[in-house]
Amino acid sequence: MPESTIEAGVKSSTVTTEVRGNVLLIGLNRPDKKNALTGEMFSALAEAYKRYDSDDDLRCAVLYGEGGVFCAGADMTQLKDLVESGALVYSEGEYDPFGMEGSRLSKPVISAVHGMCFAGGLELALAGEFIVAAEGTLFGQPEVLRGVFAFGGGAARWAERVGYANAQRYLLTGNHLNATEAHRIGLVQEVVPADELFDRALELANEIAAAAPMAVRHSLAVSRLAAAEGTPAAFKVVPELRSEVVGSSDAAEGVASFLQRRAGVYTGN
Repeated sequence: MPESTIEAGVKSSTVTTEVRGNVLLIGLNRPDKKNALTGEMFSALAEAYKRYDSDDDLRCAVLYGEGGVFCAGADMTQLKDLVESGALVYSEGEYDPFGMEGSRLSKPVISAVHGMCFAGGLELALAGEFIVAAEGTLFGQPEVLRGVFAFGGGAARWAERVGYANAQRYLLTGNHLNATEAHRIGLVQEVVPADELFDRALELANEIAAAAPMAVRHSLAVSRLAAAEGTPAAFKVVPELRSEVVGSSDAAEGVASFLQRRAGVYTGN
């Protein structure tokens, strides 16, 4: 995991942020508790996501975990109080780390997971665009074995990612699965050696950050709408977004770079 200086921005010792070029690194930093999620961490993540979405210089984010595991899930000793207090309710302008309420990120997040990716931790990872996993990582959505269900988005997103029957196989039993099986069914998009995980996630983030920002945002918006409301709903928004993007300076740069056989240099305009 990153060793360079953590940049101030999220006032929490349990969530760290660091900027590398056009990429924001967001680290879960409670390693002595397997990065179990607390109310403080949810608030800090929401602030980190807000910062990310509002900064035009940041084009991709990587969510990762410090220590031996990515995240063991929510701290069960706090969960009831967090729900009953409304701490997990988000309104417009606030960024739910699980991407279900309030404002939704308009830019992509890559989840880089290792060791253990369970319960709320897996739901955080699923709220991003795709998951890169270290070899040997264990996954699980065991909430039904603890008297609750995957209400951080897991109960909905599993089926979207892996299909209905594959989702129920794990949602209803709470069984674990390894990285190989997670990759086979589509829960994970890439599996790499543990010592290459962070570098690979950062490499992919830099590839996204090098692409035209408006094009990335529009692609993400249409893809999400298709997943949530179906292909016909997504098709309806394409004409407006198409008109916006083809008239942009980045689209002109795309043509110029193609003709000049070089990589495009995009500004987001």
